[in-house]
Amino acid sequence: MIWHRIGPEVLSGPAAVARAVGLLDQLDASTAIFSWSQVFPAALVLGRSAQRPRLNDEAREQLGIPLVQRASGGGPVLWDENLLSLDVAVPPGHPLAGRDVTEAYRWLGEAVAQGLGRLGFPARVVTVAEARADAARDDSIAVRARRACFGGLSPFEVVGPDRRKVVGLSQVRRQTGTLFQCGIAMRFDADLLATLIEPDAEEQAALASALRERAAGLDEYRVAVDPAATVGTIESALRDQLGAEPAPLAIG
Repeated sequence: MIWHRIGPEVLSGPAAVARAVGLLDQLDASTAIFSWSQVFPAALVLGRSAQRPRLNDEAREQLGIPLVQRASGGGPVLWDENLLSLDVAVPPGHPLAGRDVTEAYRWLGEAVAQGLGRLGFPARVVTVAEARADAARDDSIAVRARRACFGGLSPFEVVGPDRRKVVGLSQVRRQTGTLFQCGIAMRFDADLLATLIEPDAEEQAALASALRERAAGLDEYRVAVDPAATVGTIESALRDQLGAEPAPLAIG
């Protein structure tokens, strides 16, 4: 299987969103593109939604954090240097694209979990049944936390031994191909994310507490927070899975 790698690179929020979707326009009939990036300065990214969620625009503007829209995902995500992003673009009919939208995530979630395991982190993927059971939870912690993308669980995302989410997944499907997006939390700032989402101070504290119970960064598990090492171990797992070495790809 032929696959090309871009990055890792540090991009602005708008540039990171544009690059991810732009990968779909650079595909040929057989090649997959894997693009690594981090965002600086920080941006608050919203996924596709019929309606804009409630946000703390005043705090966001005071902190100088722009709002960026992407074509995948759901609730707000804080994109910064602490979130290592992997975008994977594959052409129509490619073996990695899959036909079942949910099962299509399996190979990526398992490769990322295996790679993180090689760093000494006891990662595992979320099962379909586990994700469905979690989505049915209606307690205050789960409901609050789901206001942010990292506060919910989807099949084949990656969690730690305490079931806190450390890797989020989303995808975009178009006629030109499929785009898988993977966000690996090196550090997870629940307080800042809650501040950007919730204007009310009391509810803001409750949201931050809920997010801390549902999501975490690798640093909280005493895993060395090193983007280069993380990329290396995940690509090692991908090489084992795909049976080929990646080739660097330069783009304009």
